[in-house]
Amino acid sequence: MNIGFGQAAAALSEVIDLHVVLHVPKITQIDSANIADFVQGEIDDPAAYSMVEQFFFGRFSGTSFLVLPEKESRKLVELFQIEATPERDAQPLDSLEKEIVIEIGNIIIGACVGKVAEILRDIVSYEPPRYITGPIDRDLIHRHLQANSSLALVFKTLFHFERQDVVGLLFLVTGEDSTIWLKRAVDEMIQSLS
Repeated sequence: MNIGFGQAAAALSEVIDLHVVLHVPKITQIDSANIADFVQGEIDDPAAYSMVEQFFFGRFSGTSFLVLPEKESRKLVELFQIEATPERDAQPLDSLEKEIVIEIGNIIIGACVGKVAEILRDIVSYEPPRYITGPIDRDLIHRHLQANSSLALVFKTLFHFERQDVVGLLFLVTGEDSTIWLKRAVDEMIQSLS
């Protein structure tokens, strides 16, 4: 996973022409039914957040989403010289700002999920990312994840840019079949190294 985060940092550095460091993530395993509570506990103002959601398919399959408090999303946007003003901060993100957040989320999710799949000799495909904002919709998250998921791997990391620190949460949520495959694939990889 650290390799995936390193690749995501390199890709972001290339796209925005700024040095980017994604710190080693803190990885936590939680029951998917508790994700909404976990997110609310991790975000200062759970009423204002941006989320990029993306589904991935393969033997390693599930849902990934990057959650950023709205103030953190605005920090990302400022890196693209879209100047912050009190009036702009009081308004929801406009379409250009949303596209910036979506693209950064797409890069981070793609690099991290892709590297896990590559290391474990799988190939994944993705649906286009989707942007969601507003108060945390606990029912939507619960319905969406409960249908096919039992395990959530939560990756919390700090994104450090030359001029700005941005904190975000990356969730990779897998179903039971994918979790069983993941454990088996990791065991096989470890055995092949012996």
